[in-house]
Amino acid sequence: MRCVSCGVTVDPAHAVCPLCRRNTAGGSKTAGNRWYPSYSAMPEPRESGTFARSLIFMIMAVISITLVINVLGSRDVWWSLYVAPCVLYAWLLIRHTLMSNSHLGAKIVVQWLGLSGMLLWINALSGGTAWSTGYVIPFLVMAATLLMTLLCIAKPLGWREFGGYLLLMVFLGFTPLLFFLLGLSHVLWPSVSAAMYALLTFGGMWLLADKGFRKEVKRRLHY
Repeated sequence: MRCVSCGVTVDPAHAVCPLCRRNTAGGSKTAGNRWYPSYSAMPEPRESGTFARSLIFMIMAVISITLVINVLGSRDVWWSLYVAPCVLYAWLLIRHTLMSNSHLGAKIVVQWLGLSGMLLWINALSGGTAWSTGYVIPFLVMAATLLMTLLCIAKPLGWREFGGYLLLMVFLGFTPLLFFLLGLSHVLWPSVSAAMYALLTFGGMWLLADKGFRKEVKRRLHY
């Protein structure tokens, strides 16, 4: 059939035109309106929270048991305080990286933050030289930035998909230099290397990425 008002061809199952909602030529007044095709709704899969709650319970149980054993036993060395950050990082690795549907770029950033926090905790408890802020964290941020850069280059539309996370890693590349300026690190060359690598990465992003990504960077930086 054809609509007398707008002239489009209309399925005979319609009593009125789906475009202009007026009667069709030759259409039945009692015919039903099939605005959308019939389909069987599939229930969305819901993530079961049983395993997540069980995992949190196991984390709390391990930390509590190790603390009690440490208190009741020899308290010359508080080894339980070293176990706690490792267990929390294991929870972060399983819950946010392995079980989560988050973006791969977000997983890399969160893993760097979690691993850096664990190393800072252990380094603060052990005392001695600031090996975490002086050596490990600078090289970790450079490795994470390199991994994000490779993802931008290897994947189609990678600059637009991972560019925002790469830009975040560029800013985080100046964190070791900030540690040095605050007196939390006593080795300069790893911090300078991380900051220089961040600047070189930003320059490479600006030269190699497409115009759409450069416009997105300008929008994020508000200039």
